Amino acid sequence: VVERVFDIKQRSTDLYEHSISICALSVLTALKLKLPEYKINEIGVGCLLHDIGLRYQTVDFCNVNINQVNALDLAEYKKHPVYGYNSLKNEAWLGNISKSIILFHHERLDASGYPLRTKEIPFECQLVAVCDAFDEMICGIGCERIKVYEAIEYLKAFKNVLFDAKIV
Repeated sequence: VVERVFDIKQRSTDLYEHSISICALSVLTALKLKLPEYKINEIGVGCLLHDIGLRYQTVDFCNVNINQVNALDLAEYKKHPVYGYNSLKNEAWLGNISKSIILFHHERLDASGYPLRTKEIPFECQLVAVCDAFDEMICGIGCERIKVYEAIEYLKAFKNVLFDAKIV
């Protein structure tokens, strides 16, 4: 895990800080929800590696508003969860929850997410999706940066639509 995380840090400090932030947010949320220790561990590892698929991208998305890229580049960006999952799916050292987080972290309850556009999202992945969306909004990752209270209001407005209400 350390080797993979160090690779992320070398490629992008912003991506590294984002991964650390959502790891902290997700682990704290999992603790608050009293999830079992093994799940909390896998959530932490999955968060640290959730965006590893960006290393396989052919387009540089650092400091880019994802809503302003052309359709072809956007489609490529939306493949990063699949790239990350495929790169690690056969690794025995990585648990299934962690692997699922890599694949499902952009999925939403109403199936409006990506890359699978599914409503069948493991709970741990839903938890990470909330924390990931929150951190992206307050840091301006792939979108215009907003204030913390605005991000919280967004999450609250879309509970039981995009995000699980219990997690929010």
